[in-house]
Amino acid sequence: MAQPFVSEVEVRFRHCDPAGIVFYPRYFEMINDFVEEWFDKGLGLSFHTLHTERGIGTPTASVQCDFKRPSRWRERLRQVLELRRIGGASFQAEVRFEGEDGQVRLVAVVTIVTVDLAGMRATALPDDLRARMQDFLLPARA
Repeated sequence: MAQPFVSEVEVRFRHCDPAGIVFYPRYFEMINDFVEEWFDKGLGLSFHTLHTERGIGTPTASVQCDFKRPSRWRERLRQVLELRRIGGASFQAEVRFEGEDGQVRLVAVVTIVTVDLAGMRATALPDDLRARMQDFLLPARA
């Protein structure tokens, strides 16, 4: 049975605008940091190893994001990642950030492509990575 990857992040001063809430572009940085953490801790393959030793990049091809409620400085957000789809050379993840009150702050659907860094062309997801991703794949929706 698939399990989400879960982590926490604290909203820092650098994330906020003068109103004291997260400035929306900072959420995209937080999402990227969370995906990088998932590779390292959830999949057991660090971005560093993937990029420098295996020559595979992971650019974001698409992000769709709905901002539900504001997050404020010093709040702790629960981050949740589940895979919606694993393709030949890409995968699609759903990312949610939730406040300590359990209310959803944002929901993002992120499509990431695996790219051969030498030629900057899409390349198949490595078999070992694909196998590890299965643990986070949501069941097919009817």
